[in-house]
Amino acid sequence: MIDVASRSVTIQHRRGFTLVEVMVTVAILAILSAIAYPLYESQSRKGKRPAAMALMEEVAQAEQRYFSHMNTFTTTVTDLPGIKSATSAGGYYSITVAPAAAGSIASSFVVTADPLTADQKKDSCQKLTLSDRGVRGGSGVDSTGKPVSDSEARVICWGK
Repeated sequence: MIDVASRSVTIQHRRGFTLVEVMVTVAILAILSAIAYPLYESQSRKGKRPAAMALMEEVAQAEQRYFSHMNTFTTTVTDLPGIKSATSAGGYYSITVAPAAAGSIASSFVVTADPLTADQKKDSCQKLTLSDRGVRGGSGVDSTGKPVSDSEARVICWGK
């Protein structure tokens, strides 16, 4: 014979999670993920900037060397000694050289890094610039997508 009293005791001693407990856990994980993932993406985009910055510094130095031999700067990045590509490591930024705003390529230049990938175009730093005088700049947006001033962009893009 089956003892009904012993069966009910056995059922009461079984331990496990209720559906409500599992759903609360899932909800908490979803909230944490919704907060953490955008922060991760932002830091990932920010982490791709140093490769562009390093290539910009190399291009600016190569321009100075080019100027010492040719008495002019050049707008063709791959004409510069030691520069093989106008694209940063990983292919996230395109590097270009143009005359500075108040001069010609014979006397001044500005190196610009523009994001190439759709993900990098979402970065708060929209563009990096570096002049022949070592002035760092850029353009950027704040957390709402509103353009920021030059001084704010410098802080966003270069951290200075």
